[in-house]
Amino acid sequence: MQIAACAVASALCAIVAPPVHAQPASVTIAGSLQSELGCPGDWDPSCAVTNLAYDASDEVWQGSFSLPAGAFEYKAALNGSWDLHYGAFAQQNGANLALDVAAPRTVKFYYDDAMHWITDSLGSRIVTAPGSHQSELGCPGDWQPDCLRAWLQDPDGDGVYERTTTALPAGAYETKAAVGESWDENYGAGGVLNGPQIAFAVAEDFEPVTFRFDGATNELTVHVPEPPAATLAVGAVAALVVTARSRRRRSPNE
Repeated sequence: MQIAACAVASALCAIVAPPVHAQPASVTIAGSLQSELGCPGDWDPSCAVTNLAYDASDEVWQGSFSLPAGAFEYKAALNGSWDLHYGAFAQQNGANLALDVAAPRTVKFYYDDAMHWITDSLGSRIVTAPGSHQSELGCPGDWQPDCLRAWLQDPDGDGVYERTTTALPAGAYETKAAVGESWDENYGAGGVLNGPQIAFAVAEDFEPVTFRFDGATNELTVHVPEPPAATLAVGAVAALVVTARSRRRRSPNE
């Protein structure tokens, strides 16, 4: 049934079901921390001990490692070699990322191959936008702060975390910002800690919706396209007609 529908409306299917992103065979955290984690040496992209695991439900490579105190550097090496690797600011062949561990602790690393952003739980705030829209993104359910399909990212390091999606059908939704993949630290309307939910509406199916979290103010905003001018004009005329009719009904002379 779905195949037949796509044959009839191929353009719509292209919007609803975009091509699947081809993931690398492996992603390795390669750097000066590898010998601390059991690799024969450092800066070894072929050492599987520091490989990240791909989570298909999140569409993100991730892994947690127990590190001693120290100052380290690392990159994300793809497919077990240096032929393709990413560093700071999600740049191919980019600079090393610094990781300063003040005391022994577990650090979680994240790599998104769609954006090529490699980061860790110490170097970045891990911000998601859980809400009533998440099931439309492919999350198992709604209001799940640990579903990284709603992960807002800051590859340029300016402290503003963003994500744009075209997966939402028209409708009314609510969201909040959560930090650290849990509800322990969350922000609602106006950047208020544990504040109220943020309402937003999508006017047209699958139009681009951008979630933006300002790390300085902890405020999450949702940006949707404005209706076309023609739609606004028609809406304004309709509102005037309704208002005029309403006023006529309330007129004491009738």
